[in-house]
Amino acid sequence: MIVDEHIHLGGLFQDTDYFFRCLDNCNIDFVLATPYMFEEKNIPKVLKMTKIPPWLAGTNLAMNLTSRVMRNNRFRKRYIEKPPNHYVAEMSRKYPERIYGVYWLNPNADNVKETEKYLKNHDFVAVKLHQVLYPCELKGKNLQIFDVADEYKVPVFIHVDNINEVYTVMKQMDKKPDLKVIMAHMNYFEEIADELNDYPNMYFDISPAYAHRDERIVDAVGKIGADRFIFGSDAPCPGAQKYAVDRIRNLKLPEEDKNKILGENIINLISNRVTLRN
Repeated sequence: MIVDEHIHLGGLFQDTDYFFRCLDNCNIDFVLATPYMFEEKNIPKVLKMTKIPPWLAGTNLAMNLTSRVMRNNRFRKRYIEKPPNHYVAEMSRKYPERIYGVYWLNPNADNVKETEKYLKNHDFVAVKLHQVLYPCELKGKNLQIFDVADEYKVPVFIHVDNINEVYTVMKQMDKKPDLKVIMAHMNYFEEIADELNDYPNMYFDISPAYAHRDERIVDAVGKIGADRFIFGSDAPCPGAQKYAVDRIRNLKLPEEDKNKILGENIINLISNRVTLRN
């Protein structure tokens, strides 16, 4: 079974036929979906293109440019202040076998009570924080998101912006031994690899595939085991899902490790969800 743990329902994926063709083209059984961060009028032209070669998106020049643009204050005005989680809820109701919702919280414009409502009433299976697009201080009331995730037995999926935020997350895990966390994009993996034996509930999302050399993924698996890595594509950002699946299939790893990464790990991770459908 193949599960894409990191997609955005918007942009090119607002075309439902195109979305399901993408899934079926690479045998993805279901996805964990977050909202899109742009309204239609504000989507960068490059994100509307379907033919960008993944190798091009993965060059150092492209990656560095993307990072700079995401942090640009003028460009930030394009982001939706409150990600449209209601749309994800609607799509998950329409297609319950293919789409599971992930609540994307912008703490600067939203609150944890709203997050809890979606976990309770809409069967969302994770919560997301993005410290680049929607930066907030990880302290005080903003730490309540970890309390809610722990209560509902769902992972916190977080895109951290610096190593200090990683250590803040670790402190929360020290306080809550059952808390599950997925670190987006394998950010800062090498910096904390030697400490990860003490944090067995910290997992690593390997999206987008074009951002990582094969050797980096294989070496990381060798250090802490395949059980801690989760397949995601970050689609519909450039870099096709089929390319991402094929990259994992072609890694120099045992087949059982590839199967864990492609689906088994995330299924196990959300299987304790308090109100999981199936």
